[in-house]
Amino acid sequence: MTDNEPKWDYTTKEGNFAAGAAVVGGNLLVIIIYILYRTVPSVHHFIIGR
Repeated sequence: MTDNEPKWDYTTKEGNFAAGAAVVGGNLLVIIIYILYRTVPSVHHFIIGR
């Protein structure tokens, strides 16, 4: 690639790490909420709105 060609890949290592961490953290949050929903009656009632 020469210097006068536009650069289309604007990703960085830090940006990729942050996006990956957000995805993994979101998945862990969903798993924890599901486990609490299935095992703790008060969480179940809070989620279903009773």
